Amino acid sequence: MRKILMLLLTAAMCLTACGKDAPLPEVPVEPEAPPAAAAPEAVPVPAPATPEEPEMVTVWSGWPGVTLSLLQENYPVGVQEITLVLDNRSEMEFDYGEHFSCQKFVDGAWQPVEFQDKVFFHDIAWILEADSVRKLRLNMGCLEQPLDEGFYRLTGEIIYRADSMAELEAWQLDFRVKAEAQPEPDYAMYISKKPVPTVDGCLVTDRLPVYLINNTGKDGQVLHIPHLERRNEAGGWEEVPYQDNVGFCGTPDPLPAGGAEWSEDMLYLWGALEDGRYRLSYKVGDTFDTEERAYGEFTLYTPEENHGLPLAE
Repeated sequence: MRKILMLLLTAAMCLTACGKDAPLPEVPVEPEAPPAAAAPEAVPVPAPATPEEPEMVTVWSGWPGVTLSLLQENYPVGVQEITLVLDNRSEMEFDYGEHFSCQKFVDGAWQPVEFQDKVFFHDIAWILEADSVRKLRLNMGCLEQPLDEGFYRLTGEIIYRADSMAELEAWQLDFRVKAEAQPEPDYAMYISKKPVPTVDGCLVTDRLPVYLINNTGKDGQVLHIPHLERRNEAGGWEEVPYQDNVGFCGTPDPLPAGGAEWSEDMLYLWGALEDGRYRLSYKVGDTFDTEERAYGEFTLYTPEENHGLPLAE
């Protein structure tokens, strides 16, 4: 009996122990990972800055009263010839030649444009007389490659005709080559930069000097009946009427290959002109009955100081 009681007591103690929650083994807790950092925003890389082109030089003046300019500022791709106009309104004589060099503005620097092999220039000195206008035709076809679109510079020399034969600072003129640009016209007009003086609004000098350019390579014709127009406020051109009793014979004159100087008596033809922008033109061409015209523009203005020197430019 005592043995049975001991067995029962042992069983009761086991039941009591099994009824309690047994402690679970400790499991190491991994620390929480920090929140993922946001990916940095992509910083745009700036494109390399395009080098700025230098300011375009369209008129060179290396001596008081002496200028050199291109017939136009834009030329088509593959241009073969370019015309320069030399205007000497000084009392000195100068020499000029056919030598020139060409450069193209590329990546912020002037790069030489090479000539073809065995290209040479005529070693000749042309004379630019005092108070005269001459033209110089540059052969761009002698360059190694036809000119493509871009910004170009021409460089050459003019020599002062004196005992020292001192060279002036090299002339430089800039131009652009564009696909949409037009070639030089066969006939054109250059109007001198010589001042056209006035006093109290009236022209003092009676003649406007011009230079008629003939780039055809052969003699042409010009009808010396000047047609003058003035630009209005709307930007159009209005004809300036002739003075009373002005008449013309209507017979064309020869226009030599290369060109010729001419001048018009402005007071006689049109009287006192107001300040403003003007356009002068003549009929020119290969034959007497041509309707082609050569145009040249100039501005008359009267500064208040010294009674004004309206400039033809």
